[in-house]
Amino acid sequence: FFTYNLQQGDREMKQTVYLQFLPEYDAYGISDEKIAELRAQNIIPLIELQPADYQQLAGSLPAPQKPTVAFLLGREKNCYTIDMPYAKAIAQSGVNIRFLTYDDNLAQLNGVDGLILPGGSFNSPNEFYTDPFKTTEDKPGSRSYAYITSIKQAEREEMPILGICAGAQMLGGMHGMKMYRNLKEYTQTSLEHKTKELEAHQVLIYPNTPLANILAAGYIETNSRHKEAMLPNDEISDLKIYAATPDATPEAWGNEEKNILCIQWHPEDFAAQGDEKMQKIYNWLADKALEYKQARPTRQISEKKKFFSR
Repeated sequence: FFTYNLQQGDREMKQTVYLQFLPEYDAYGISDEKIAELRAQNIIPLIELQPADYQQLAGSLPAPQKPTVAFLLGREKNCYTIDMPYAKAIAQSGVNIRFLTYDDNLAQLNGVDGLILPGGSFNSPNEFYTDPFKTTEDKPGSRSYAYITSIKQAEREEMPILGICAGAQMLGGMHGMKMYRNLKEYTQTSLEHKTKELEAHQVLIYPNTPLANILAAGYIETNSRHKEAMLPNDEISDLKIYAATPDATPEAWGNEEKNILCIQWHPEDFAAQGDEKMQKIYNWLADKALEYKQARPTRQISEKKKFFSR
């Protein structure tokens, strides 16, 4: 379960830890107990997939020159987890994957080349909503905080970011976009946005957008699992809307210059079943992460020059 590969850091050691497959959740995961055990020893867990898992998910191991992409883990009871569709889609893109927990996410981000923020059910800051004063008793917790701090560090280091569903909403909120707490309550839409169907509704990808360059402009069928949604207004943000449903609900947004891509639906569900088109979304991040990795030495030299010229 462990590889005893310890590296002495500034204050803490780092240890490689492998996820285990959890059949009851159809996910890979690691228990809170194991993470707490390592943290009690002042060890930062560097969480990875085992080589055999890459073989099973993608048919091969990542090539040595491939980048490392970080994935902020989800939750199932007392475990950190990544659902099988996410694991398969990311592994199929050919990257190495490092997994982030909520307390050590910033240390775990060191040295990676890209970030994936998945969907999930958790509370966002009230400031992200159209009605910030309509507060609830449930406050943003450690998971929300991990999204925010991961976004800040990744953007500070100018690495590419892919946000999915709630991850896309958190990126939108961090860039000034506003969000409905309940789409049906605020818009009276007749379109069903929260369903378990694999193909729930159509989405129009706008021409001349980065997403059109990835998937092609036009209509596609997507799934839909969200009650909250972004407002169809990108004038208050540096993120621009790339796609929307027939009721004008934004379904994709981003910033091409900053290599930020946000997708409201779950393309990994299609990609895990062999949909090559939806797989291109995860391949986009892999390509951008490789560019980031290849530019790292030049960027580090540039940063040193800036430092010594002060």
